[in-house]
Amino acid sequence: MNSGSPIDRRKLLQGTLGLAAGAALARSANAQLANRAPYGAPSLAPVRLELLAAPGTAQIQTGVTTNVWRYTGTQLSGSHRALLPIPGSHLGPAIRLFQGERAIVRVTNQLGEDHVVHWHGLDVPEDMDGHPMNQFAHGASYTYDFTVLNRAGTYWYHSHTDMRTGIQAYRGLAGPLIVSDAQEQALPLPRGAFDLPLVLQDASFDAAGQLSYSPLTMQDGFLGTTQLVNGKAGYVLPVATRVYRFRVLNGATARVYKLAWSDGTPMVVIGNDGGLLAAPVTKPYVTLAPGERAELWADFRSHPVGSQFTLRSLPFSGVSNGQGAQLDLMQVHVTQAQPETLQLPTSLSTITPYLPQQALNWNTPRTFAITRPMALPFVLNGAAFQMTGVAANEIVRRDTLERVRITNTAGPMIVAHPIHFHGRQFQVYSRSVSSTYLTGWQSLNQGFIDQGWKDTVLVMPGETIDLLVRYTGYTGLFLYHCHNLFHEDMGMMRNLRVDP
Repeated sequence: MNSGSPIDRRKLLQGTLGLAAGAALARSANAQLANRAPYGAPSLAPVRLELLAAPGTAQIQTGVTTNVWRYTGTQLSGSHRALLPIPGSHLGPAIRLFQGERAIVRVTNQLGEDHVVHWHGLDVPEDMDGHPMNQFAHGASYTYDFTVLNRAGTYWYHSHTDMRTGIQAYRGLAGPLIVSDAQEQALPLPRGAFDLPLVLQDASFDAAGQLSYSPLTMQDGFLGTTQLVNGKAGYVLPVATRVYRFRVLNGATARVYKLAWSDGTPMVVIGNDGGLLAAPVTKPYVTLAPGERAELWADFRSHPVGSQFTLRSLPFSGVSNGQGAQLDLMQVHVTQAQPETLQLPTSLSTITPYLPQQALNWNTPRTFAITRPMALPFVLNGAAFQMTGVAANEIVRRDTLERVRITNTAGPMIVAHPIHFHGRQFQVYSRSVSSTYLTGWQSLNQGFIDQGWKDTVLVMPGETIDLLVRYTGYTGLFLYHCHNLFHEDMGMMRNLRVDP
């Protein structure tokens, strides 16, 4: 197995800085998983968990034992529903929490290298967020202690180690994190065995069946040759003639998916990064970039027992040279008939849109450009990641609403970038794209889930996106970065300093 990224950011930048003096580039059976009673109210006591990050083995491909890294967990106190391993998977256990609960998670590192955990999508204090300045060495432990402020939704947790996020998450250091609240619990939604996380990834294997991690090019990042669902190749999901809630999470390091059913059934979307939408949305396909999530209402009542169909990624263009071919992701087999009474709710949650004029800087948006200096990796805001470095335009005030503009319109080799903000979610206000890149944009734009709350957004080549962002109420350094993890590891990441 290739144990690390084939290109080292520091070596690459050091070599290039000699040529560019003064540059500022320092630096199986899913049913077992949820076959439980509906998740209930939070316990009065904090939820206390132990997670061990360590080497292990798994059967990702049938009959082949593969070396992986994994989180294994133990629940010490609190809700007995808080820790749910994914059967047969090397991915981390699903963690279930309730809005308002206090979570205390002690992570012990037995990886042989530094590690840190990011709670993707959660609004937590600076020292709980998984910033690499807080990564800890082999043999050490770190205790994450935070109260869940977020509304109900599908979040996740994963490695965020400096220059090692890609390889660590790829080997298995990631898992779903599901938050519930009273409003969601009152809805007639699928529960228990019919509420399933589906983590999408890709992988490549050497001749011995071991994971291989070799990013194709600077623009593509890593694109695996084998598609995985919940850590399994050739995934087959047996279902009944019931309604399911699929919590789909793109945990791939770089791959964008254009999700659709092989029989042409429309995709009914009920949630995205920040939880349930205000109302269901029907789409011909769903575009899901790395880091993004989509919650689907999957109704199999009209499919007779014995029918089979495929969840696939349809062809598209414009993301990067290595992406866009059609891919089969998993098979769905209808194996049993069961009665179903659930009907799709017409209203799901209360979402109050921000008013543009409420933004402090509506007429002068805070702008972060995506560029690639000649022969260097992609960067945000003109510079590569510096551990505690902050530019003048990266200083914001806590709990304020701003208009933030991300541009992907300049520099050589323009490709798509999924941009993730740590801290609270944002709302997508507008998108515009230059005519040069319109064809690629139009091959994916009908699948964007821009309604509701987001924490990750795909910025296509030639595109300018305006966001309405209310910054976290916590102060300190919070990252924003590309969620193509090879790009992130090579320095496409910056700090926002949130001041009082």
